[in-house]
Amino acid sequence: MGAADLIDQIHSGIFQNERLVKLDTPLGSNTVLVQRVVGSSRVGRDYSFTIDVASADENIELKQLIAQPVTLWLQQTDKSYRPMHGFVHTARRLGSDGGLTSYQISFACWLHFLRFRRDARIWQDVTVDEIITEVFNQHPQAQGAFRFALSKPVQPRSFCVQYEDDWNFVNRLMEAEGWYGYFEQSNDGQSHKLVVTDNLDSFKPASPQTVEFYRAGTNSEADALVQWSGTRTLQSTSIVTSTFDYKSPLYAKGTNIPTIGNQGSLPSQAEIYEYSGAYTYLTQDRGDALSKIRMEEWESRAKRFHGTGALRQLDAGQWFELTDHPGHDSGNVQERQFAVLSIEWVIENNLPVSRSRVEFPHSLQAKVDAMRASFGAAQPAAATQPSDGSTGFFMATVETQRRTVPFRSPFDHRKPVMPTQTATVVGPSGEEVFTDQLNRVKVRMHWDRLNSGDEKASCWVRVSYPNAGNNWGGVFTPRIGQEVVITYVDGDPDRPLITGRVYNSASTPQWHTQGQLSGYKSKEHKGSGYNQLVLDDTTAQNRVQLYSTQTAAQLNLGYLVSQSDNQRGQFRGTGFELATDAYGAIRSQKGLYISTFGRAAANGDQLDASEARSQLSAGQQLLSATSDTAKQHGAADMQAIDSLKTFTSATQSGYGGATAGTASPGQDASGGSGTANGFSDPVLLLASPKGVGITTPTSVHIHAGENTTMSANSDMNIATGKSLVANAVDRISLFAYKLGMKLIAARGKLEIQAQTDGIDLLASKGIKISSSTDAIQLSAEKEILLTSGGAYIRISGGNIQVHAPGQIDIKGSEHSFTGPTRYDGQPPALPKSVVNDQQFVLKDETTGNVMPLAPYRIEGSDGQILARGITDAEGKTVRVFTGTREQNLKMFHEDDQA
Repeated sequence: MGAADLIDQIHSGIFQNERLVKLDTPLGSNTVLVQRVVGSSRVGRDYSFTIDVASADENIELKQLIAQPVTLWLQQTDKSYRPMHGFVHTARRLGSDGGLTSYQISFACWLHFLRFRRDARIWQDVTVDEIITEVFNQHPQAQGAFRFALSKPVQPRSFCVQYEDDWNFVNRLMEAEGWYGYFEQSNDGQSHKLVVTDNLDSFKPASPQTVEFYRAGTNSEADALVQWSGTRTLQSTSIVTSTFDYKSPLYAKGTNIPTIGNQGSLPSQAEIYEYSGAYTYLTQDRGDALSKIRMEEWESRAKRFHGTGALRQLDAGQWFELTDHPGHDSGNVQERQFAVLSIEWVIENNLPVSRSRVEFPHSLQAKVDAMRASFGAAQPAAATQPSDGSTGFFMATVETQRRTVPFRSPFDHRKPVMPTQTATVVGPSGEEVFTDQLNRVKVRMHWDRLNSGDEKASCWVRVSYPNAGNNWGGVFTPRIGQEVVITYVDGDPDRPLITGRVYNSASTPQWHTQGQLSGYKSKEHKGSGYNQLVLDDTTAQNRVQLYSTQTAAQLNLGYLVSQSDNQRGQFRGTGFELATDAYGAIRSQKGLYISTFGRAAANGDQLDASEARSQLSAGQQLLSATSDTAKQHGAADMQAIDSLKTFTSATQSGYGGATAGTASPGQDASGGSGTANGFSDPVLLLASPKGVGITTPTSVHIHAGENTTMSANSDMNIATGKSLVANAVDRISLFAYKLGMKLIAARGKLEIQAQTDGIDLLASKGIKISSSTDAIQLSAEKEILLTSGGAYIRISGGNIQVHAPGQIDIKGSEHSFTGPTRYDGQPPALPKSVVNDQQFVLKDETTGNVMPLAPYRIEGSDGQILARGITDAEGKTVRVFTGTREQNLKMFHEDDQA
């Protein structure tokens, strides 16, 4: 038949009758004629066909075909047709010859569209079938064209990220779950449907169900196998996995799944061990199931069967029963049932036209010729011939496995390896911080176009902190609105991890000088306050500031300058400053030393109080010398010197640092050994080489529960603006060794009283009593006795005695001895008072044991607190003084209720 005759028959509309293949396109039924077909279909993937067609129309616009539906009809042995529906993805003009133009059309199932859509989005707490459904429904061609046939319940995924094209995303999800798909064609050829399954039992049998094996030399158009072979390949024999779950870090998670038996003598070392990633699964059952899927994929590949023949009724996703094969007929029915995993077609249509036509580049002619040649001249069970005598060729090659062996798709599609990214911390509206017990936060990825930016934007994301341990480490929880750096554990898109924070134009750095200022600054939750640590590295002006806006509490070290935000102000001094607008306290349980005796570069012992101790010793020597001298001269000695000795001794008590013996094995204990000075008692010591000043515009209060000792190598001066009042419960003793003593009242009266005893005035030389402007009055209740050299004057009982061993000389211009008369002047009345005092020992009321260093308080009968403090080493309280005798003093341990 010539080209002109062929064109006429195409236009007649009857030319495709009895053809091996025919094609429906949007161009119309009489536009193109199928010449050759090469196609393939695989379970778990897709199917596609490439078709060489001829047309009398040399001006077909190829764009009319792209993404349009077409149907390829395959003639069956009973002359019926089986459809293969799909969508055109490639159209090519091959060339023209004798009035006919050759084109090439490639079409595939709707899954092909998944390759051309890429997305970046997040699913949370959604099952995989729900995720896949959402992805499929983004494609109009897929809507209503798929279903799930799963034998097991589907577990939701807490966090699942797509960051790739739909094709890779869907396939890797199904591979991980052990799912795969095959297609069902509608009888009218207008649609096809994807079936997603996890079990070969969902495959439908071929029609007819049995496939015969024809020996070589048999020539027939029946659907039969002319070649059949089995292949066994070595696979790994076990899979061992491990994973780390940060929610249960002490629990080792892992799986160990061996292969099934009946596979021959397999090498025991063929184990696959791999780290499956971070927290791959929640339960052990889930982990075992995932590893079993991997093992079943290997076991499926271990034994495959391949066949070739004019298998017009077969398609991937079907199963058939093999008959008439000498290697299988002896087996049971289950052993002769095979699932079709993949199929490849090579077809040449039975057109009544010479095969010697021009072969265009990209034509399928070479592939068809190669397949024909592989069968030789006879081409058994492949050639087809309609009534017009035209010859065609149909050959299918299948890959199968037994239905009894589970099938899993190869793990060909991997998760994308995620790059380092940034994201924004998010949370509920109105909140500044949103976190949980692990200080995790929620983030909105910059590429996420679906989430609104609240607490639902992501899973809880862990944060890499400067240090992290069990109740120790660094905590800087990211705040809502901060831009954070996201890395992915093992590059896994489902395992984000915050590893840093960055500034941007909306969140600018607090300190942005020429690198002089660095440090940390926090922000008050829902407020404008902050806390900060500033490290100022200005040349020759190094400074550290620890600051809180709450009461402006701050510690400044080094070169002190005023600072306002990013601005360095004027010089304020050097050294250190501890300041606050509120309260302050310095507490040191074992002792405190405050000194201006310097140490170069702050070297030496922390409590090196040698200068202060030297001063205390000097004072002790002075006190001892003057006390002894005073005692010799009849003055009171200083009994409190012993307490000064005890205090001085307490300032020198060496103690050792940690030694290698206290370090754990393997730790570096070098350095840090030796001894240093300490205090044996919790004393407070102040010392200065150039003086100590205590000043206040109001009052200074000094109290000692026991003794107060003061000494000075030179002068001790006391001056007051009003009164100087000194009271002593027992006695007052004043002693001056060299230059005498003066007691002068420039104004007002000088009173010296001994209210319950006498007064002794003694001088080694003269005693002079004079009144510059008034009288001197001496009075006594009993008598006044003046004596010198044996003579005396006694005034007593209203009488005056003037006696002398020598002359009594009385001279005057007049002498009056009249009388009697008397002067009844009375001496002033003296007040009487009593000072009561008491000291207590605190004991446990249950055991009777003394309670040293225990807090206490003492109350009077009226509930007034008379004393409060801590008992000494012997359990004693301070001595309590009262002006009246208290009959009902109460003492409480401070932990008790009054």
